[in-house]
Amino acid sequence: MQINKFSSKFKKLESIIQENKNFLLVIHPNPDTDALGASFSLRNYIQSFNSKIADIYSIDMPGTELKALFNTKIITTNLQLHNKDVIIILDRGDVYYKLNIDKKIANLKNPPKEIVNIDHHPRTTINIALNIRTTAAAATSEIIYAFFNYLNYDYPQSVSQYLLNGIYADTGGFKHNNTSPEVLEIASNLMRKGASISKINKALFANKSLSALKLWGLALDRAQVNKKTGMAVSFITKNDLKKCNATAKDLTGLSEILNTISEAKFSLMLTEGENNKIKASLRSEPYKKIDVSKIAQSFKGGGHKLASGFEIEGRLHQTKDGWIIK
Repeated sequence: MQINKFSSKFKKLESIIQENKNFLLVIHPNPDTDALGASFSLRNYIQSFNSKIADIYSIDMPGTELKALFNTKIITTNLQLHNKDVIIILDRGDVYYKLNIDKKIANLKNPPKEIVNIDHHPRTTINIALNIRTTAAAATSEIIYAFFNYLNYDYPQSVSQYLLNGIYADTGGFKHNNTSPEVLEIASNLMRKGASISKINKALFANKSLSALKLWGLALDRAQVNKKTGMAVSFITKNDLKKCNATAKDLTGLSEILNTISEAKFSLMLTEGENNKIKASLRSEPYKKIDVSKIAQSFKGGGHKLASGFEIEGRLHQTKDGWIIK
């Protein structure tokens, strides 16, 4: 992404941060590595100013594997909008509406002075916000990296690691088609400042618990490919999670594995959750020419052409003819 294209918005964001004291950084449910990388690095910059406070909020805590990359204890799951000067939404602008933050702010006696939305996903504009968005960025962490470059901010090694965490994860370990020469150059610069790829790789891909591996085995054993659509599909029920002593977060990365099946044009991973909800994760690859975001949108979900998701109501039930959603 080109810094010059966003220089006026970066200047506005710089002023917002300099002129205010209390910030709330909001990240999406089931926060991923990029959301955390962007929020933790931006929090570090904000709190480098004396007396400024930046809290990170998510409705869910991150998966246990991310504790090796981030001090997740500082994340709050209690939404406190009172006395916040600035709300910054990171990595999924649509949560501003989906979590009813807009309605909650409208009921405040002293609402925040500024709303900022920083995102690399399509169609996530917030009408009243300073929107710093571009799908040209491989990750929201890349946008934060560009912002720091604009500021000439000499960030510490810990921030280099946060940014590389986000970029590495959202490029699939530099395997996805969003791995541009610029992305590799950014990664190289972050490594020169002390960030480690091996640390991320170990946390995300080489540190699975026995419970998680049992769950993956169960899901892979159920995998099937629809010959007409080319969809590779599998599922995990709440009872499966209980039997394996695992959580839905242990399934991170499985939809990508399903997508590697040679006959598959795209993958669909279904996971039963709480409150009668089923979470769906969709993945594809450029050469397969399947835009999974269109599938997600038809179920009121969202995401990218190659990585999207949605939620539907229902439960998975086994019948004599197979499994159905009911």
